[in-house]
Amino acid sequence: MRVFFLLSLIVVFASCQQHSTAEKVSQEIEILINKQVSPTHSSLRGISVLSEELAWLSGAKGSIIRTKDAGAHWELLPSPDQDSLDFRDVEAFSSDEAIVISAGFPSRIYKTYDAGAHWKLVHENYDSAAFMNSIAFKNKQEGIVFGDVLGGSHLILITKNGGETWERIPAEKLPKPLEIENGFAASGSCIAIDDNGNYFIALGGEEVRVFHSKDGDLWTASKTPMYAGDASIGAYSIAFGKGQLIAVGGDYLEPDSTRIPISSTDGMNWKKTLEPVNGFRSVIDFSEKENCWLAGGTNGIDLSTDSGETWNSITSENVNTLQFAPNSSKAYAGTKDGNVFLIEIMNNQKQD
Repeated sequence: MRVFFLLSLIVVFASCQQHSTAEKVSQEIEILINKQVSPTHSSLRGISVLSEELAWLSGAKGSIIRTKDAGAHWELLPSPDQDSLDFRDVEAFSSDEAIVISAGFPSRIYKTYDAGAHWKLVHENYDSAAFMNSIAFKNKQEGIVFGDVLGGSHLILITKNGGETWERIPAEKLPKPLEIENGFAASGSCIAIDDNGNYFIALGGEEVRVFHSKDGDLWTASKTPMYAGDASIGAYSIAFGKGQLIAVGGDYLEPDSTRIPISSTDGMNWKKTLEPVNGFRSVIDFSEKENCWLAGGTNGIDLSTDSGETWNSITSENVNTLQFAPNSSKAYAGTKDGNVFLIEIMNNQKQD
């Protein structure tokens, strides 16, 4: 069964030009939210969208699902462990090739070349305290995995051979952990990569910091003005678009609490945006085609058409994760109940 929602949103903003009065530009934005037929009821948190037609999601109880026809059909793929592993993130390279990471013990990385018919265990943390949050690749060969503090230092794994093998970055090449500091696995999106292949990792705790590395080997940390203070508070998600990084988050224990996102053009100097999002937000992503941002979380999804300065609520649907297809106005989203949505943004701009 499919349910369709059609929303119309009018956003008016002023475009200031030197030595002239502000010119008003109106944007009529139609948003189509299509609830698709999902083959699982397990919580979905990892997402990898390769095109409007092809997307993978992963989650609890070993759940890995895939569509190859824009969501007309979703299939539950064979899993390395259908019952116990919690796959908080997935990185797909094609309809058949993908990597999944399990969050808690046993903390593992698996790779498949045949859509889950066979899985290869490519990395395992034997420490019961290991917890992996997110995976991201800058190209098909180079990628990283980020996890919580383990053995007194942050856990960052790096691969340069497509995920066949992984090495841990030594503590001396990483920022020293704060007393309370970790990343978040709520949406598998605490890592962002810019157009130059730089890595950025968003964290939280007693402070909100963003880690940065050019090559994944040597890392630095930047302090941000985002609200922090406890283990459940911080930047849950970070994304890059049109020369800008934006991070969102909050406190998952207070789903309706509002927090102001932070933005940066270089990943090292951060500022608060103008207005808060409308609650705790676990994920953010950017549509280059429509030049807009979506931020989702426990109490809904917000839209920004002005580089994150202002936000408009488009639905109260509870989502864990979402991601736009490349160069597309369409995004997929996954929920705690295993639901999948296809969101389409249609932006018509008019000069007044």
